Amino acid sequence: MELRDPENHEDGDPEEDTATALQRLVELTATRVTPVRNLRLQYRLIRELGSGSYGRVLLARPRQGGPAVALKLLPRDSVLRTTFLREFCVGRCVSAHPGLLQTLAGPLQTPRHFVFAQEFAPFGDLSGMLQERGLPELLVKRVVAQLAGALDFLHGRGLVHADVKPDNVLVFDPVCSRVALGDLGLTRPEGSPTPAPPGPLPSAPPELCLLLPPDTLPLRPAVDSWGLGVLLFCAATACFPWEVALAPDPEFEAFAGWMTSRPQPAQPPPPWDQFASPALALLQGLLDLDPETRSPPLAVLDFLGDDWGLERNREGPGGLGSMSSENGEEEEEGAASLEEWTEEEEEDDDKGGRMMGTDGGAP
Repeated sequence: MELRDPENHEDGDPEEDTATALQRLVELTATRVTPVRNLRLQYRLIRELGSGSYGRVLLARPRQGGPAVALKLLPRDSVLRTTFLREFCVGRCVSAHPGLLQTLAGPLQTPRHFVFAQEFAPFGDLSGMLQERGLPELLVKRVVAQLAGALDFLHGRGLVHADVKPDNVLVFDPVCSRVALGDLGLTRPEGSPTPAPPGPLPSAPPELCLLLPPDTLPLRPAVDSWGLGVLLFCAATACFPWEVALAPDPEFEAFAGWMTSRPQPAQPPPPWDQFASPALALLQGLLDLDPETRSPPLAVLDFLGDDWGLERNREGPGGLGSMSSENGEEEEEGAASLEEWTEEEEEDDDKGGRMMGTDGGAP
């Protein structure tokens, strides 16, 4: 099943819209989630790759053989079953694009977690490359060009990622020949009601930051354009341009003042003055304060042949040497905490039979 934009064809029959198609796919997939009492029956769990409010990601190797995978574990006591199914289904539907992290077939549930597997990115996420300084210009261009293509692919199928940030960009080699956008947990059909971020979020656009609960806005692709613009700034400078795109944040106020002044000053305020004119023009389009006139992600392609003024970002130790690779997947780093987790799963084995038939999350 492919998720597409709602539109009318020449024969007059309306095509199923994205939200309806996704709901049908979620309902179909709900019957195909495999219950397991312990993940170690199917995978050899190696180490933890990351954790957060969403749950945990573990590096694992299938018992039946094959390459290592990243297992995403969502706690059933805090994540709705439909939320898990939606993220899994969206991931499966868009996995054909190389700029989007591939979600693998076979969703599982253990007594405590919902689980699905994704391809393993051996060089971590983009934030790991930005510990000291920005990337060389060639790498910045490679990253944003691939992400622009991935976002255009999503938007063409009526979906908005809604969480574009360095932590969600996975890296497959040290020179960014391939990067992929991951974490589709906030991805929704275009037009879905969207509230303000739960807290200050540097990558959130001002139209969402201005919302006051319980107000919402229809989710639009312009949200991803803004996120891509912020990510471009991060990749070039190794820092966010502001804490939140809202007054009285001083960095955002300086940027917004420059963007809205007429005639616009020839020289932008620091730190924007470090970019050459073509990069500034691209950033101004992606970070247009008006979502109605904001540039689409593919605008990046019009500027790839220009000088962005990032020659100061020389190739060198600036974070690249600190990245791990799949060659280290057998390392025992994190083994104690992982063993703790597997023991907790085993403690629930006796209750597994009673729990497998219940839905996780809030009612």
